Amino acid sequence: MMLPDDHDISEEVSRPLYSYAEADRIAGVSRGTSRRWLKGYKYWYSEVETAQPPITSNSGHESGVSFVDLIEVVAADRLRAEGFSLKKIRQINEFCQVRLERDRPLVTETFKFKGRDIFVQISEGYLLNVGRQRGMQAWAEVLDPFLETLDYEDHLARRWWPLGRGEPIVVDPDYGFGAPVIAGTGVRTENIAERSKAEEPPEEIAHDFGVEIYQVEAALRYEFPEAA
Repeated sequence: MMLPDDHDISEEVSRPLYSYAEADRIAGVSRGTSRRWLKGYKYWYSEVETAQPPITSNSGHESGVSFVDLIEVVAADRLRAEGFSLKKIRQINEFCQVRLERDRPLVTETFKFKGRDIFVQISEGYLLNVGRQRGMQAWAEVLDPFLETLDYEDHLARRWWPLGRGEPIVVDPDYGFGAPVIAGTGVRTENIAERSKAEEPPEEIAHDFGVEIYQVEAALRYEFPEAA
């Protein structure tokens, strides 16, 4: 479904930037998740083949994952963590496509400001079955904090601050080929992580890359969340 108001999805954020494995790593999801959610998948149960569609209708290039795709994976993962099934997430997304007149509603600024009402709405053909209390709780605890980490340009998500705006780590299609970088430098967090794995001290890493120690520490918090 392509809706008329959605021609503003720019090439910068819609072109393939990541492999599916890279998208899994950046989004913080398990291996194979991005491909399954963006391309759909099939499985066998009791000798019957069952097909599961993608979470959104225009996602998942054969050659890789775009920035818009990546953000949708992250949003879906937040909802899954709150207990929503993929089926329910698809229903939410489909309803928002119609109500907001956007083909990729989860990555638009409109969704950030108007989606709160839509998220809990029950309409014929779009029975979300979340209930007002459950829906508002999920929005407040999951979607509000996530949407606050996105920068928008022309009403479309343009960059993502995965640790929050208080940390200098950003995912921006214009820098580092879309990989997470230290904001304002283009230094990839994965390069910082490689040096740290070699047991080089943060002071030495910071000096070599021309960044501050606090920026190196933020990169390591992103790359090694289990150690934070």
